Amino acid sequence: MPAHYALSDAAIVLVTVFAGIALWRNGQSLLASAMACFGIAAAIGALRFGGGLQEELATLHSGASQFLGFAGVLSVLSSCLFRAEGRDAVLRFAIILCVAGAIYLFARPLLGPLFLLSVAITVAASLFRPVSSRYFWLVPAGSAIMLANAVFIRRASWLDESMGWHVYHMLIAFALALLAMGFLSA
Repeated sequence: MPAHYALSDAAIVLVTVFAGIALWRNGQSLLASAMACFGIAAAIGALRFGGGLQEELATLHSGASQFLGFAGVLSVLSSCLFRAEGRDAVLRFAIILCVAGAIYLFARPLLGPLFLLSVAITVAASLFRPVSSRYFWLVPAGSAIMLANAVFIRRASWLDESMGWHVYHMLIAFALALLAMGFLSA
């Protein structure tokens, strides 16, 4: 795979670094942890393709993307359902990591459907329990983009491989930026 595949992963890394820091400073540690999950998986991808380590890091990148992507989505969902932060957020993130890890290790065939279900519930939760902000619509919009991206773009037959890869990752970066902006304005 060509090195240009690293560019769209790097876009996710940039968004998650800036959003994660801003969310952390705003006292939203669970959402900052969600950004870290997406950012770590994308950083492995950027290193894999940018460093010419396609074969060496293929399994790590795939596993991190699945496990940390699921943990990130569960963290966003938890933030939509339960607004409390502080030590409660650390406990919730630990539970989320354990649940995501258990599903990844013992029920991997369920990971995709559970990911989609979690994103769909996040869309619904953000609509029915909106964040109290001027830009409350950014949270359901970011969640809906992530859901549509996973369903329609991830393995789209109408896009060639490199275009599908870049569109998929750029939409993830865009969705994460919308989510962060929506929660930050709260």
